[in-house]
Amino acid sequence: MPRLLFRFTLPLILAGGLVLSAQDAGMALRTSVGYNTQKASLPLSDDQRKEADRLGMEAQRAAQAGKYGEAMRDYNQGTAVMRNLAWTPAFELATSLEGRLDHAVAEPGKAVNVTLTPLYPADRAHGLKVTAAVVLVPAKRGATEEKTLATGLKLDPAALPFSTRVTLPDGTTGDYNLVVRLSAEGETPAEGARGAFAKNLPVHIEALSSEAQQLKDRLAKEKKNAPALTTAEYALALYERADKGEINPTRVNFREEFTNAVSIVDAVDWGRDPFAGKQGDFHKAYRSAVDNTLQPYRVFVPTSYDASKTTPLVVALHGMGGDENSMFDGYGGTLKREAEREGFLVVCPKGRESASMYRGSAEQDVLDVMAQVERDYKVDPKRVYLMGHSMGGYGTWSVAIAHPDLFAALGPISGGGDVNGMAKIKSIPEYVVHGDNDKTVNVSQSRRMVEAGKKDGAPITYVEVPGGSHVSVAEPNFAPMLEFFAKQKRSDASEIRTQ
Repeated sequence: MPRLLFRFTLPLILAGGLVLSAQDAGMALRTSVGYNTQKASLPLSDDQRKEADRLGMEAQRAAQAGKYGEAMRDYNQGTAVMRNLAWTPAFELATSLEGRLDHAVAEPGKAVNVTLTPLYPADRAHGLKVTAAVVLVPAKRGATEEKTLATGLKLDPAALPFSTRVTLPDGTTGDYNLVVRLSAEGETPAEGARGAFAKNLPVHIEALSSEAQQLKDRLAKEKKNAPALTTAEYALALYERADKGEINPTRVNFREEFTNAVSIVDAVDWGRDPFAGKQGDFHKAYRSAVDNTLQPYRVFVPTSYDASKTTPLVVALHGMGGDENSMFDGYGGTLKREAEREGFLVVCPKGRESASMYRGSAEQDVLDVMAQVERDYKVDPKRVYLMGHSMGGYGTWSVAIAHPDLFAALGPISGGGDVNGMAKIKSIPEYVVHGDNDKTVNVSQSRRMVEAGKKDGAPITYVEVPGGSHVSVAEPNFAPMLEFFAKQKRSDASEIRTQ
């Protein structure tokens, strides 16, 4: 099962360490997905289901009104109901708190600020005696050693946010979690509630500021205007975003990123394209005209690629909670292996926010990334294919409906969309996949899209997997989907035909 999809399919609301704003519609959307997945998966009594339905509806109404904090409280309480956990004042307080570091990429021996901010008020907790301890725990799975950085800190529920400053151990480097452990006097959390009382804040400890500054100075002095330099610039943007806690810093090898960035600048100085002749998969970035931000994407170039000949391109869209790496690093690496076998270029855009649904600027990113690849590689314009899983399945349909003249075939997996738009893509062959035991996106979502498409005469191959879950159906269908793509070609008249 692809690790990067866990955030989409598992509940998000009882885990500590969310790095999100209370006014974040994406947070409410992601949480609603996890909430509904639980509701469809857990064995609930009639009373539990009735209450979970009520709180879910309250959360939806709050989110639609822009009251995301209230929505989060309803989702949290509903999850407690579904898991038979008492919604005590201390538990409500613990679930309300999100943690943040002022520096998630820090140097050994330096101090960092730890802040706990409430997503919503927990007035019932006022008067509780709450203490906090801060410990440093290795991020490596299975590691047990930890260092206590602070203990006995008093947290006043009536005077939030809570903030403290701790010093990282000198001589310590690597990936860690700063864990803020909360204790309420007179209450021992139930096993299923303990996660809410421990806020896990990822931190990468390494002396990197000097290297980052050197790269910044080097880029500032660069006179050439080569497209490859945006990828070098993105190494700094990645570092800065990780430091702010916008991405998990323990998932990035910053020293490697800086080394690669320097080699790109060196190549540009020498008048070379640093990506010329490069095969396999690698990271790139471009500057978006939407908001002037650097946006990453990932490219796979098969060994059969010949710059003198046109090559088919697959655009692969990741699911909610994922990023440009998900389709390559997840699913056992199957997508790359099958693309190599078929001789396809593959590109994976980031999709902006993790719950963008590929709308607005995220849709534009897909188009812009396609343009970047078509600039750098000899892409066959008649053989460009769009596929995606989960949120990426939704994006496959929505982007194609908005731009039906761009794609020779589509491959939405475990997704859904607007049936009213199917007439616009009735001439594009589709390979649609869904499991009939999908607890996250009900199989009816694909069924209705397929039914609407077939009514308009669309050439759709529908694979409904008996017993298939939201995730399990994806990887086994990459090979037949790419084989299906290999047979499709868009004609000059923008009509689709099978070769």
